[in-house]
Amino acid sequence: MWIIGFFQTNETIVGLYSQLFFPMTQIMPHPPTLRIPQTLAALPGIDKFPWPGPLKYLPRRLQLLVAQRVSNRLFQTQLQEGDLDFLQDTALRVVIKDLGFDWAVTKTGDSLRFSPGNGHEATTFSGNSKEFVLLASRREDPDTLFFQRRLSIEGNTELGLQVKNLIDSVDADELPAVFNRVLDLGADYIEALPQ
Repeated sequence: MWIIGFFQTNETIVGLYSQLFFPMTQIMPHPPTLRIPQTLAALPGIDKFPWPGPLKYLPRRLQLLVAQRVSNRLFQTQLQEGDLDFLQDTALRVVIKDLGFDWAVTKTGDSLRFSPGNGHEATTFSGNSKEFVLLASRREDPDTLFFQRRLSIEGNTELGLQVKNLIDSVDADELPAVFNRVLDLGADYIEALPQ
């Protein structure tokens, strides 16, 4: 019973505890997850902590497999409607600099295929993981990220414009709710970090 008394006295810990162990129950009258990113970002020295952490060390084969499966799931509607047909006979290179991820993305049949990037792709889309999270969560406008050179598109400008238009056209409501929630938490954390 002392554990319950301890958690009842510290609201932040209650929020973290309830979200981690009882995510579907209401322990408190407000959603505790709203404060997790801000709480983590406020920890002393957090700005020195390596943001990408263990993701940096994922084996390339696992990176490609996860990226391919997640992308095919997330862009299922766009693939069926032909919105990604511009990748049919060409490759887009995606480079996430701080993670060391370097992928070539093409469309084969009705799905996206990921392979290691080799520099021979028509267009390169690059930036750090923080910018990709802010872009995917709609916290930052693509034009702003490109204008500030936090993201860059190099190579075939027509293909780059099609990629940018695809990003703009994706409706977040069509994506799985859990994916949107994870993106929102990640973006909250990034925005709460000291600048």
